[in-house]
Amino acid sequence: MRPGLLQTAAYDHSLVRRIWPDATPAEWDRRVQIKQQRQILVTRRTAPIGLDVVIGEAALHRVSGGRAVMAAQLRHLADMSTRDNVTIRVLPFEAGYPDGVSMPPFVVLDFGKTSVGEPAEPTIVFLEGAVGDLYLEDEADVKMYLQAYDGIRRSALDAVASRDLLRRVAREREQRER
Repeated sequence: MRPGLLQTAAYDHSLVRRIWPDATPAEWDRRVQIKQQRQILVTRRTAPIGLDVVIGEAALHRVSGGRAVMAAQLRHLADMSTRDNVTIRVLPFEAGYPDGVSMPPFVVLDFGKTSVGEPAEPTIVFLEGAVGDLYLEDEADVKMYLQAYDGIRRSALDAVASRDLLRRVAREREQRER
């Protein structure tokens, strides 16, 4: 489940242990701490960054860290989606493949505008991979991902229905935990 800027420490810790199984507990803690510090960008009072996220419904049902950790992560997503600068939508199973294409997880990084209305920096696309990360800067590549994102977003549930689904799946996780 992405993005890391919306992950709870417990959920992130469960992922870090799997990604770097040979690391020490101190190294795991350091990685989680770094991500938690970056999350201040989203929650700070002055000029928080905006997030517009679509999460595939399958990610809501994949358990990492146990059912209680998953329930807390889903509740956290629902709570974060109430912030003015955060929009979270869920792409339901029924949506199939918007625009007929299955897309890997990606992040579009838009750096805003200058005081004269021009892009502060060119928009780029970030792809996280097991053997390395990829940053796409070519205008045609970025345009293709922006179009794909538009299709995915159009096919996703609206923000309120997504929040309701997140909370419902969290309750189901908690009930199974008992």
